[in-house]
Amino acid sequence: MKRYGDFITTEEDQLLLTTIRKYVDKEVMPIRMQMDEDHAVFEKAYEGLVKLGIQKRGFSKRYGGLEIRSAATICAISEEIARGDSGLSLHALIIPWCFAAAMGGRNTVVMDKFIPMFCDDTPRCGCLAITEPAGGCNIEDGAEHGLTIRTRAKLEGDEWVINGEKMWPSGASIADLYCVICTTDPSQKEEGLALIYVPKDTPGLSFGKPEDKMGMKVTDVNAAIYFDNVRVPKEYRAGGPGVDWKLFRTNVSWGRLTSAPMAIGNAQAVLEIVTEYTGTRSYGGKPVRNHSLQAALIADMAIGIESARMFYLSVAAMFNNRKKFGSPGDDYLLARASAAKAHACDVTEMVCNRAMDLMGSYGYVRDYHVEKYLRDSKIIQLWLGGNHLARLDVAQSYYPYAD
Repeated sequence: MKRYGDFITTEEDQLLLTTIRKYVDKEVMPIRMQMDEDHAVFEKAYEGLVKLGIQKRGFSKRYGGLEIRSAATICAISEEIARGDSGLSLHALIIPWCFAAAMGGRNTVVMDKFIPMFCDDTPRCGCLAITEPAGGCNIEDGAEHGLTIRTRAKLEGDEWVINGEKMWPSGASIADLYCVICTTDPSQKEEGLALIYVPKDTPGLSFGKPEDKMGMKVTDVNAAIYFDNVRVPKEYRAGGPGVDWKLFRTNVSWGRLTSAPMAIGNAQAVLEIVTEYTGTRSYGGKPVRNHSLQAALIADMAIGIESARMFYLSVAAMFNNRKKFGSPGDDYLLARASAAKAHACDVTEMVCNRAMDLMGSYGYVRDYHVEKYLRDSKIIQLWLGGNHLARLDVAQSYYPYAD
């Protein structure tokens, strides 16, 4: 896989990536536009990925997982799937993201009970419920110290009782397991933040109508989640006071890092579309792409994609070396992951715009698919706090912008 340079280090990982790319080319590309509207089409595409082992990639072999530990490989897998459909890529990635806090907190109760069901060949879904109606991306903002969280968890005997509401979480209403960011006491700031697991069908758990979005409507279901005296065992908290805050910041960092390859997967697909299109259209006796003006535009697209890919892969390599670079949730790596996401999304936006410039009216018709990638990539740019909060986190690693 030349695209990823020397960052993919094992033959096994390279073989998996090649298999995924072939699957995406054969099974996903011909139906990528249908996945916007048809749930059955999406289910079939995801089922094929499950059979390839994607659903269990992040779990220990003890549970039947593939135990892929390389952050670079995880990112490359996300890019390869997103080249076909970023919602499909996200759906697969949400599962290990949902379990990350339990695994990071060494919560064997949660891991032993729930991970095995995600390591079989039945398609599943997870959900990490962060955002709330009143606060927007405030919860992801470390400068807020968890003060804006309104979903409350109260310990009564051996159970957590959860009340509140979440908005926009991926997998809402269809997930098998929910990791809920809540607070035991907002006045305690970081110490009060809690990550608590809630299985589907738990009494008191209900959902709003799925949001009608401009992209990823079927592959990434967003809806309100309501918690009305939801009770779960106290052992379902990921870690404990202070620990959960660190686990959450690590989740945000991983989320931003893996968003970068999803965006670049979109950009790579658009580059392939526009390169083919400009090779089959001609003026002045030669293909459009062989004229210097258009060639320069395509070159800028390729340069942006290559630079953004190498950026996220270099950050992924840092994630693999915690002895030298620290935890992904610390300011240093969180900033690098945030920068990788912001840059990748900016590049993808530029690539989509340039493609439309080169293709004219054909750029915005559904038949050529560029408009799909433009819609999907804008959603990627906005989630997890958007590019503006990402840039604040980058600044935070150089100097404090808030007390």
